[in-house]
Amino acid sequence: MKRHWLGFMLAMITPTIVINGHPMPGRWGRNAIPLPPGQHHLNVHLPYLLPAQIGPADLTIWLQPGTALEVEYRAPLWAYSRGALGPAPQPWNGKGCMITLLAVAGGGLALLLALVVITALSLS
Repeated sequence: MKRHWLGFMLAMITPTIVINGHPMPGRWGRNAIPLPPGQHHLNVHLPYLLPAQIGPADLTIWLQPGTALEVEYRAPLWAYSRGALGPAPQPWNGKGCMITLLAVAGGGLALLLALVVITALSLS
């Protein structure tokens, strides 16, 4: 389970792994979960207030006897986007929304700085 460094606040949230309808707490990093052979439905999400789940992602897997399967979950950069679950590497969902948000915030700061400089120069 991975989170982007821009989502540093997600470190305070314990991911939830739901296997065949049975929830269990996960942790950031590697989670080893022994499962019997057969078909299993995985759901990973981050519990939250509004919305109740951040970055839900689903995957159905088939396990053969004596095999191990490694999948990767990546939390989204934007809380209202879905997470990504599957073979590594997975994409960072919500990247466009996060870039837009950072660009708007950066542009607002640049405009504010320009207004302060113009005001200071006009008062001189």
